[in-house]
Amino acid sequence: MRFVSFISSVIVGVSFFFPWFKVPSGESYSFWGILSQSIEGSFSWLNPSSATSLGLYVVFFTGILMVFLGVLFGLLGGRSGPALGILGLAVFTAVSWHVYGSGFGKILGVGYLLALAGFALGIVFAGGEYL
Repeated sequence: MRFVSFISSVIVGVSFFFPWFKVPSGESYSFWGILSQSIEGSFSWLNPSSATSLGLYVVFFTGILMVFLGVLFGLLGGRSGPALGILGLAVFTAVSWHVYGSGFGKILGVGYLLALAGFALGIVFAGGEYL
């Protein structure tokens, strides 16, 4: 079932180019946009100037890295790739939910939902009893 892991990782890889978030100001952010802006430090709520913001930044960037590594491991045929990706997506979601609060469900975009579905498909059909 490594083929399913590969296909699910391709689905998640394609989702990187779709908008993951549509913030209330009207801007849309794809995964690549979120990654580049978090590396540059241009997200205002990820400003690592205080200890709390620095912790939030590290956790958020760790979630992004786990999503990216989940896709990479899945593309290389590893069955644990979707599991790592869904764990990274959970960390990514927890930080985003912390920032946006109850309005989190309103800002989700197609790319985020496609990534979630791709990782879930990979876990259900590729992981089986052995991850």
